[in-house]
Amino acid sequence: MMDLNQNNLAGVIFGGRYRIDDRIGKGGMAVVFRAIDLMDGSRVAVKILRQELLYDDEFIRRFDVEAKAASSLRHPNIVRVLDVGEEDGLRYMVMEYVDGTTLKELITQQGRLPWETAVPIAIQIGLAMEHAHANGIVHRDIKPHNILITPDLVARVTDFGIARAASANTITVTGGSALGSVHYFSPEQARGGLVGEKSDIYSLGILLYEMLTGQVPFDGDSAVAIAIQHLQDFPEPPAARVPDLPGGLSDIVLKCIQKSPDKRYRDVRALVDELDAFMVEPGGLYGQVEGGSDLAASTVTMPSVGPDTRFDRLKEMENVIRRRRRRRVRDVVLSLLLFLGLLAGLGYGLSYGYTWLLAILNPGQVDEFRVENYVSLNINDVKQQLDRAGVTYEVKLVRSDTIQRDIIMEQSIKPGMTVIPGSITVLTLTVSSGSDTIRLRDYAGLNFRLVEVELREQMGLTVTIRRELSPSYSKDAVIRTEPGAGNDIPRNGEVQLVVSDGLSSVVIPDILGKTREEVLSLLEAAGLQVGSDIVVGGDLELDKQVLLACDPMPGTEVLALAKVSLVFGSLEDWNLSLTPQPTPTEPPTPTPTEPPTPTPLPTASPTPTEPPAPTPTEPSTPTE
Repeated sequence: MMDLNQNNLAGVIFGGRYRIDDRIGKGGMAVVFRAIDLMDGSRVAVKILRQELLYDDEFIRRFDVEAKAASSLRHPNIVRVLDVGEEDGLRYMVMEYVDGTTLKELITQQGRLPWETAVPIAIQIGLAMEHAHANGIVHRDIKPHNILITPDLVARVTDFGIARAASANTITVTGGSALGSVHYFSPEQARGGLVGEKSDIYSLGILLYEMLTGQVPFDGDSAVAIAIQHLQDFPEPPAARVPDLPGGLSDIVLKCIQKSPDKRYRDVRALVDELDAFMVEPGGLYGQVEGGSDLAASTVTMPSVGPDTRFDRLKEMENVIRRRRRRRVRDVVLSLLLFLGLLAGLGYGLSYGYTWLLAILNPGQVDEFRVENYVSLNINDVKQQLDRAGVTYEVKLVRSDTIQRDIIMEQSIKPGMTVIPGSITVLTLTVSSGSDTIRLRDYAGLNFRLVEVELREQMGLTVTIRRELSPSYSKDAVIRTEPGAGNDIPRNGEVQLVVSDGLSSVVIPDILGKTREEVLSLLEAAGLQVGSDIVVGGDLELDKQVLLACDPMPGTEVLALAKVSLVFGSLEDWNLSLTPQPTPTEPPTPTPTEPPTPTPLPTASPTPTEPPAPTPTEPSTPTE
């Protein structure tokens, strides 16, 4: 096995594609290396579980929990897990490489951060936590060591090693100390109590306190001493340590770290909203606690702890809590079993009621099928018999070191009982997959090419690809596997990857005037869905319906999976919509005209004439 040493691992290639460069950090659970993804040349971080923990089931579980939790989250303020694998006995995960420093290093370098810097960082962490909580994941280890800060002050949350689904609300106590970092965990974590989303709010409040003051609010010589302070002490307000700190921000921090979870913010979104409001108006009133603060008082939900408390007393308190919790769990389990029993009885009653109803409504057409004892038989032989009879059944594969592969181990319906073929009754057959099987993990959200390589080359499985349009997953991301995550399949078995095709743009096809069957077929082929569906003209048989109108109209570009509203009618309605109808016009109304006004003729003016020129006469000749 390789040694987790920078000199020994430099140049080593993990998973056939990640070449280790140098070590960039280490923690209590793992060592982190910078690496190059040989497939695309990008820089990644490879986190390798420490060798001394490879045989510790608890730490292996935490390592796997981190991979599963982080890989299911998609948020700009959360470091993504890209791949998980094992190389030469070393378990590793591949994460985004973040070029920056941890928030702890930033605080150590600067002493304390200006509130103008600290609050935006806290808001980003809060947004990341809101996304995790919305996906049912509580981080449970918020601390500055797990926050990466880029040069442009973008916060990225990492290390979901002890994250747990919000429904699993207890925290494991190992060796007398609660999981989580003692300086930052909540009072409920300190005593192994109920842990939920408000525990992350408390830790974020402690983190904001440290950013603003440069010091953690609780410190001591031992982890137990610090845990007791979380339980019973209340710190000095941040504004008392930093006089120029706005009082409203100090009150926000104090509300986050109230001992009683009920007095903290109702959720991370409420905290982020108040921090946003503070950034706009720092002089406002913030951090008001309903019912009064827990100042200098023990938590309402936890027993008080005296100042002379020793670790043994804290352990005794935890043991009492565990015993009470076990009793509560026992009562819940008994109630649940009773409920499931009633539910099963109701299910069988409904099933046989349905069978009886079919027999009455269709006399002579319902043939009962008598279930036989299929245990120890080969599933392939039994499937042929059930298929011929038309019985609804499902096969559940379970790994077994003692029972041969394909042999039925259990059946959900007892031999001798009868079922109706085609009814809602399902016969579940539990079948051995043998000892040489593989359990599929959850690959949702990972690039299908990486998953295909792992399944095909590392596990020897036959892989087929089926693509689906998806509004939730980016293009080429795995939506699910079939069989699903958690199923055991033989090493030479077959698995199908359902891969996202994203949401590309499509054009509404030419569907006007086509029959209902043609319209639905064209819409499905284009990746579109039916929205409202209206039929005009009363009761009209399906095969006689023609599309009269749709919204959006044909030729419109929309996103795939968009809904198209349809209006159907008869063929006559369609023909009428195509035939232009003459528009009746009113006869022209004669426009009245004025009687013509006689135009006077112009009077001829006499043309002036020149006076006749006198004709010259010869002078008379005098007569002699």
